[in-house]
Amino acid sequence: MNLVKKVSCLIFLFMLVLVLESADFNKERRLKREKVDEIYAYIRHGGTMYNWEERIVTFENEGMTLVNTLVLPLTGQKCPVVLILNGFGGDRKEVIMPGTSEYYWERLSRMLAELGLASLRIDFRGSGDSGGEYEMTTFSTQISDALAALKHIRLKLRRLVAWRNIGILGFSQGGLVAASTAARDNQVDSVVLWSPVSSPPIVYEGLLTKEGLRQGLALPEGGYSTFPIYVNDEYINWDLPLGKGFFDDIYRIDPVAEVHKNYNGPLMVVCGAQDPVIWPQPSMSNLYLLHHEGFEKLVLLDASHDLNWWEVPVPEKLHDAIYWSAAWFLYTLDY
Repeated sequence: MNLVKKVSCLIFLFMLVLVLESADFNKERRLKREKVDEIYAYIRHGGTMYNWEERIVTFENEGMTLVNTLVLPLTGQKCPVVLILNGFGGDRKEVIMPGTSEYYWERLSRMLAELGLASLRIDFRGSGDSGGEYEMTTFSTQISDALAALKHIRLKLRRLVAWRNIGILGFSQGGLVAASTAARDNQVDSVVLWSPVSSPPIVYEGLLTKEGLRQGLALPEGGYSTFPIYVNDEYINWDLPLGKGFFDDIYRIDPVAEVHKNYNGPLMVVCGAQDPVIWPQPSMSNLYLLHHEGFEKLVLLDASHDLNWWEVPVPEKLHDAIYWSAAWFLYTLDY
């Protein structure tokens, strides 16, 4: 056999190995997704497994006292923990669920705990019960607060939770923060994003209008102003104080690029097909998956941006999002 034939054979064998390995890899990913589907189906129609307890914890970050809620399942052992990050203008409680005294994020934490997952909900600086004013909020400050929360879990809460098994769940702007945080902390084990911001310039042009962006970018360094918020060009009776740094970060931070470069762990994205804030869906959410290398899953619900939390008597779409997220974390957080 001459040299040319030998080289050709070697190339053919190399390509064959690549094809076979690719086939095995795709089969493995399909089987993994099927396993998540099985866990979802089981817990979606099952009953409560565990009782739980709640406590307030605080820590300092960059001169600010951050107030957080830790929810622990009463399983008799340390459980994996999920860091929960709220969206634009929100806090660790959010709105009251119709017909109950339970807040939006309280329901998520409770349902995760009943399935054996601990959670830490944080109030970013300037929000809720934490120190500071909202106008100091930027993507960068929220990422810093989230990174500090992960450090607090590992250093101060390690006797209460399985601190080596940490997931992050972020909603809307909190999804952007969750993605960037996971990309900057190589010990995050799994991520779930709800209705996540994937392209900040597009999303915030819709929420703040082009003129609002111009005004925000023109603020003096350290300055702030109050901006009206719009959805589908309609004012939603909501004004927020936003600083110059917030507008700078809209064009400075790219969460999809950060995931592409630095996060290849498990990633689930949950979105609503009728989302008027981040649209079109699922195209905007798929940006994360298109640029992510690793085990992943998209869950598309017939819901709005907020996953129809206001539905009565039961917010089935929100509960679907919670059960899919729980299934994902139960499967991907080894303990």
